[in-house]
Amino acid sequence: MPTTQPPQSKEQMEAMQKSMRTQMSYMFIMFLLAFVYIIPSVRQVVAIPGIYLLQPIIGFSFRYPLYTIFFAAIITGLVNTVARHFFMDYFKMAEVQHKNRKLSQRYREAMKNRNKSEMDAIRAEQSKSMTDTMQFTQQQMKPTFITLILSVLIFAWLIGFMYTVKASHFDIINSPFGPLDLMYLFHGFYMWIGFYSLFSITITYPTQYALKMFYLKKSVSK
Repeated sequence: MPTTQPPQSKEQMEAMQKSMRTQMSYMFIMFLLAFVYIIPSVRQVVAIPGIYLLQPIIGFSFRYPLYTIFFAAIITGLVNTVARHFFMDYFKMAEVQHKNRKLSQRYREAMKNRNKSEMDAIRAEQSKSMTDTMQFTQQQMKPTFITLILSVLIFAWLIGFMYTVKASHFDIINSPFGPLDLMYLFHGFYMWIGFYSLFSITITYPTQYALKMFYLKKSVSK
């Protein structure tokens, strides 16, 4: 017998609409990032702040591109992580995750026992929990738009920077495996992008964990 979903409340509909707007804004920034990577004229305009602000500081006269990539990844990684930290409620996140796990366990048990009334009650609770989850997710994503724009600006500058590095013949670096070309194309992406992602991940996760532990320790000690 088909089951009917509980009607959506006004709060749930508003939360879904806000979630859709958030996703559309996020997709717009992703498209901008794609345009920066593909279209040189767009990239040159977006890269202007990096040319005047970053290049004199971490450009190293184009001679040490790996250092430049490393420091650019540190900037974006730290800014993204710290911005998310100040908008993150770790206790609320744990509460939401725990509640969703318990509801899933109850629903599986109700399905196993073929308890339709219990299943309907759980679905109503899950619908309310989904609203709370969406609102919490939107709160987390508030700083994402600013940090993503920063990432786009730095990424646009790095692309033009690396073209100049290649023209200056500084794109070949020594590695334990021999000479490595940072401008080597691998499945449509330059090798330096892999290093940029690796450096960013390396700095992001330890920083995120350290900030979380500091926040929890400070909160518990109050």
